Amino acid sequence: MYSKEKYAVTMGDSVYYSLRKNIMDLNLKPGEAINVKEISEQLGVSRSPVRDSLIKLEKEGLITTIPKKGTIVSKIDLKRVKEERFLRRCLEEKVIILFAKHSIDSDVTELKNKIKMQQESIDKNDMKSFLEYDNQYHEVFFRVANKMLCWEAVKNMSGHYGRVRTMTLWNGKTVHYVIEQHELFLKFIMDKDIEELKKLTEIHLTQQSKEEIVLIEQYPDFFESDIDDNENVGFLKKDFLEMMR
Repeated sequence: MYSKEKYAVTMGDSVYYSLRKNIMDLNLKPGEAINVKEISEQLGVSRSPVRDSLIKLEKEGLITTIPKKGTIVSKIDLKRVKEERFLRRCLEEKVIILFAKHSIDSDVTELKNKIKMQQESIDKNDMKSFLEYDNQYHEVFFRVANKMLCWEAVKNMSGHYGRVRTMTLWNGKTVHYVIEQHELFLKFIMDKDIEELKKLTEIHLTQQSKEEIVLIEQYPDFFESDIDDNENVGFLKKDFLEMMR
């Protein structure tokens, strides 16, 4: 299950990135027990870098230590999902506007290529590649806007939002409207339509909140049990299911 990170600088980095990727890809599922001995043996390292990596992941909210029980992959906290989504929405809206104002033809072509690769991933039913190209698509905005520090912040502080995002891709129809919205971004960018870009960014990053309700019902063990923000559950579920038809 575990593979060393190819581009890591140190052994500790390799272990950390490997564990984080397995958590974000849901190979290590929310609530799953972490066995330090097993991980160290599979990665061919001592237990020390594994423990150090778990401490770092715990600070990021991806690992939870339960007294007298052990260490588990943190369950998904919807309150944290909301905050992480809010952070991304605030940053991405500004960055996309900067991109629309300052991008050149080659930047737009790069976005088109990312969409093409996403479509090819759908055709192959390769959702892991789809998600990788999706991340690359959004990274283009930050790179062209010269805001890569913001992109790193988004990546490093999206452990709960990112896992829900991965789960939404298990629904085949979700990926198609992601593609449609990415193509709309291109249209509004080429038209320099800032107001429509703002609206689309809001839709693109908040649509997932409707899907979360269905995911909670399908995978209740993946989420924190003290969910208390479901006042609009019925409406959201109905709205999402209608969209999926």
